[in-house]
Amino acid sequence: EEVGTLTGNVSSWQHLDAETKELAAKVKEGGSKKECRTGPYIVTARRDMVYVNSTNSDGEKQGEPLACFRAPYFVRAVSCRGTSVVVGCKDGQVVFLEAPLLADHTG
Repeated sequence: EEVGTLTGNVSSWQHLDAETKELAAKVKEGGSKKECRTGPYIVTARRDMVYVNSTNSDGEKQGEPLACFRAPYFVRAVSCRGTSVVVGCKDGQVVFLEAPLLADHTG
């Protein structure tokens, strides 16, 4: 596995914990929010790519992406909490990702 690559899968949320189900529902119904801040990071989406960047004290994206993930279709929305990132695709798929690099900086 490449360093800096988010890992995840496309699946149903039937057997997931309540917190992840809540995130997935938020993405599915949540319109078109294509960025999410968590700690000193911002998770953004452009076309079929999801990126994690560090931010400055004003919350602005800094430098090159620290991690990335290619979604199975164009991204409609992203939501994040802790190390979990949920991606809603325009074709209805929901992708559940783990971003371990967020672990040390989440509240």
